[in-house]
Amino acid sequence: MEQRLLDRLLEVCKQKGWLKERGKQRTDSTHVLAAIRTLNRLESIGEALRAALNAIATVEPEWLKNWVPQEWFERYGRPVEEYRLPKGQEARQSYAETIGKDGMMLLEQIWSADAPSYLREIPVLKYLRQAWVHQFWVDNGSLRLRSAKDLPPVGKRSDSPYDPEARYGNKRSSTWTGYKVHLTETCDADAVHLITNVVTTPANITDIEQTEPIHHSLQAKQLLPEVHLVDAGYIDSGLLIISRKQHNIELIGPMRPNGSWQAKETEAYDLSQFRINWNTKRAICPQGKRSKSWTPTKDAWSNAIIYVKFSRTHCRLCEHRTQCTRCKTEPRSLTVRPKAEHQLLQTMRQEQETSQWQLRYNQRAGNERHRRKRTVYHFAPLARFAARLRSTAPFGRCVLKTQQAAGNQTRRD
Repeated sequence: MEQRLLDRLLEVCKQKGWLKERGKQRTDSTHVLAAIRTLNRLESIGEALRAALNAIATVEPEWLKNWVPQEWFERYGRPVEEYRLPKGQEARQSYAETIGKDGMMLLEQIWSADAPSYLREIPVLKYLRQAWVHQFWVDNGSLRLRSAKDLPPVGKRSDSPYDPEARYGNKRSSTWTGYKVHLTETCDADAVHLITNVVTTPANITDIEQTEPIHHSLQAKQLLPEVHLVDAGYIDSGLLIISRKQHNIELIGPMRPNGSWQAKETEAYDLSQFRINWNTKRAICPQGKRSKSWTPTKDAWSNAIIYVKFSRTHCRLCEHRTQCTRCKTEPRSLTVRPKAEHQLLQTMRQEQETSQWQLRYNQRAGNERHRRKRTVYHFAPLARFAARLRSTAPFGRCVLKTQQAAGNQTRRD
C-alpha cells in the first residue's frame, strides 16, 4: 500500500512537471535499528525456545500441557534476561546444552505423529529449527554447543526470534542490528528535490549490491537519471560500464583507492607503475622485466580478474625487490581487472583528484546532510519494514500460557 502511494505521488509530480526523467539524482543509505533487544548468545538461544513455546501455547495449550516437563515452566516462564545466568565458561556451556536438549525434545514432539501438523509451519518453529542447526551439533548422539569459530557468519544468521530477518551490519564506524534503507532523490539545481526510490534491505547487504536494482526500479518508473551521484559504497569500475551501457547513466562517485602497501609508500612500485600490454597479455615492471604468466579467474565476489605473475628468477635477483614485494621467496604478482574496467579505474582515480570532479560531486552532499531528516518523513513507503515493527512483540508480553494451567493442576494434586 505505502509503495503504491509513493508511486502514485511520483506520477502526479510527473504530470505537474515537477519530476522529469534524465535529470540528476543521488543515492545514499542509512541504518535502521530493529525493534528488538540485543542479546548475548546464551540469551538468544533461550529466548528462541521460549518464543516457540509461547507460540504453541497460544494455539495448542492442551497438547503442550500433556507432555511438557514441569521444570520448563520455571526455566522458560519469563524472559531469559530476567534470570541470573550461570557464570564461567563451563557452566554457561552446560546451561546452553540443557536448553539445546530441551529444544530438540520440542522439535521431536512437533514432528511426532500425534502432533498437529500445522505446528510445523509456524514461523517461530521454523526459526527454532534453523537456530538449532546454527548453534548446535550432534557428537556420537550427544548434543553439543558449537564453538564460536564454527558459527555461520553474522550476516547469515539471526539472533532474535522476534525479528528473524534482522541482521548485523556495519558502515564505516557504525554497527547495528536491523536493516538499511537506501534513499534516492532528484538533485537538479533548478527543480524541487523529490524522493524517487526507497529500498529497505537487511543490514548485512552491501550498498554495491543495490546499485543495479535501484537503476532497474527507476527504469520501471520511467525516472532514470542522466547523472547518478553515489558514495564509494555503490560504485566500482564494472558498474560504471554497465550503467552507461544498459541505462545510459553517468555514475559518479569516488573509486576506492589502491589499498596495497606499495600505493602508500612513495618510492614503492604500485600497480600504476606497471605497463600492461593487453595484446600480448604481458605486464612490464618498472625495471623492464616481463611477466611470466597471465591467468583469467574470478575473485571472492565472482568478479572477473586477471592474475599476473612475474619470474621468480628475475624478482630474486632484482636490486629493487624491497620496493616491489615483501615476500621472502615468491615473485611479484598483480591482480588486475579486464581491460575496459582496468583502464577506466585508473582514469577515474586520477580524475577524482581534480577540482572539476570535486565540484560536480559536491552536489551529493545534500543527500548526506539531510538524509536523517528525510528518513523521518519518508518511511511511509517502507511497507516491509513497518510490517516488521508491527509484528515485533516485547519480551514482557511473551508469557507461557500453560504456566497458570500447570500450576493449578499441581495444586489440585
